[in-house]
Amino acid sequence: MMNQITVDRSLCKRDGVCVAVCPSRTLALNEEGFPEEVLQDKCILCGHCVAVCASHALTHSGLPEEDFLPISKDLPTPAMMDGLLMSRRSVRTFKDRPVAREALEELLDVARRAPTASNSQKLHWIVVGDTAKVHALSQESVNWIRSSGNSTAMLESWKSGYDFVLRGAPAVVMACAPVDYDWGKQDCAIALTFLELAAEARGLGVCWAGYLTRVAAVHAPLRQALSVPEGYVVCGGLMLGERKYSYRRIPPRKPLSVQWN
Repeated sequence: MMNQITVDRSLCKRDGVCVAVCPSRTLALNEEGFPEEVLQDKCILCGHCVAVCASHALTHSGLPEEDFLPISKDLPTPAMMDGLLMSRRSVRTFKDRPVAREALEELLDVARRAPTASNSQKLHWIVVGDTAKVHALSQESVNWIRSSGNSTAMLESWKSGYDFVLRGAPAVVMACAPVDYDWGKQDCAIALTFLELAAEARGLGVCWAGYLTRVAAVHAPLRQALSVPEGYVVCGGLMLGERKYSYRRIPPRKPLSVQWN
């Protein structure tokens, strides 16, 4: 196999930082102190070696230089970050306005950068941004609830005009993973959390689509309505849109349950 990593010796400081951060131990320092590949088939394409090099001495054939992004120096303070996290609410009332495709693309671009097991990046996304199609997903979920004999109260709520499945949200984003991938649920949950917080920072309201996720696991017509690719399973999803109402305070939570060992 050809080397994937090229080192410009005229720029390399031989500080070993790239070797230290390599999670797969693909790199090692040679006798001259320069990094070189020792396990070429183990690289997971994380890009850490290139991203950490202050002298820009490394390039990776599998990771085009133009695809790397600069890290912002204008990061939120701990107080700002804590405020965002703690003020997050599960929003179930939305304005009757569509979410712009550009906004959804921005959110997905953030979510695709979430960590995945061994940097596998196996997730597949399904976005439904049409109100009628979102309602049809709720209807198909209700069809399953009706046929399964679950919750008469839910069905009565649906008959009264209340969409308890997707709450009349203007958009839904679902995360899928390969059926045979052991870390699908974890990777999807992390990526969806990235997307949720990115949406919150943009003033959008978000709620986890639990009913839709659950029904998609057992109801083939719903998977067909979502156009879930063959070999993939729905692991989670979010409903989102502009908040109809704003929250003024952060509600209390149960006391922390923690064990220090």
